Amino acid sequence: MKKLFILLVLVTMAFFFVKPVSTKTLRTEEISAILNTYSENQLRFRRDFSQKELELSGDFEQLRPHGSNWSFELRSQEYSISCVMSEEKAMAFVETGRGTNIFLTGRIKTVRKNDENSNKPILELDQCRIRLLSENQNVSIHLEGRWKGCNIRIGKNKYNGKSCSLYVTIRKQNKGHIISDLKRSDGRPIEVVTADFVGGTLPQWSTKTLQTGVITSYNCKFEKKNQRSFLCEWEEPKRDGTITFERLR
Repeated sequence: MKKLFILLVLVTMAFFFVKPVSTKTLRTEEISAILNTYSENQLRFRRDFSQKELELSGDFEQLRPHGSNWSFELRSQEYSISCVMSEEKAMAFVETGRGTNIFLTGRIKTVRKNDENSNKPILELDQCRIRLLSENQNVSIHLEGRWKGCNIRIGKNKYNGKSCSLYVTIRKQNKGHIISDLKRSDGRPIEVVTADFVGGTLPQWSTKTLQTGVITSYNCKFEKKNQRSFLCEWEEPKRDGTITFERLR
């Protein structure tokens, strides 16, 4: 009886003190709420937004010194965003010019004052994954239809493209596109977490397998001369690979 009482106490303590982990990925339209929360109540900001993942696209502004690191700054709509990174990682963007279109995913860290415009605070992120989109702005392929995804690499193992695991249907909606249907070949339920269509392509998107909770992130490349396939590098917490999508119809 005493052991049962101790177990109940420990479970109760865990309920009140363990912070739940959320896999929700935030989008650009939620930045206003993030900034307002920070200005009103920083403890609530830490509870609701700190270390949550944020995805957005925008235009490169500048690389500035940030202590011993560098601040990769961009503008997304009317918001100022900063990704803090080491000088080694920053060197990958040393040739990037102002106005270059960027797509990034990062973890929300804090909000800091903007020395150039006090009315426009800077949302600071870390653990950023950045992709330059300028090279793909003129690449627009006919995405509507049904696509079959077949792995050509999982980890260090290579495949012949017959290991087909994912089926995706893309439809037009208003002025853009949506993923209207998504299925795994093994029958496990899966859902779209994010799908940000840019310039007639789908450069980055992610899915969640509902039974396991595993998030898979896709980083894709498109070629204008190839309207029937595109290639994506995918990554999970403990695995990565390469998958090719072929048009079915």
